[in-house]
Amino acid sequence: MFDTLAKIGSLAKVLEPSVQLNDRVLETAYELYLQAPQDSSPMICLHELSRKTGTSLWECRNTIVAANKVGRFPNCSLAS
Repeated sequence: MFDTLAKIGSLAKVLEPSVQLNDRVLETAYELYLQAPQDSSPMICLHELSRKTGTSLWECRNTIVAANKVGRFPNCSLAS
């Protein structure tokens, strides 16, 4: 079990530096975030974000998650 956790931790260390915050994705995601109902958890649709920005769903997701870790898009949900 600990070997698996160590491998996952190592993979995260390799992947995290390569995740660069894409400004176009962030700006478009912010627009979608503001348009969403602000009741409890504004939802950002990854398919719509991907279509509008021309980036992959994976890149859109990773950009939003990384931005959320530093305080952007508080309480948001992601839909695919």
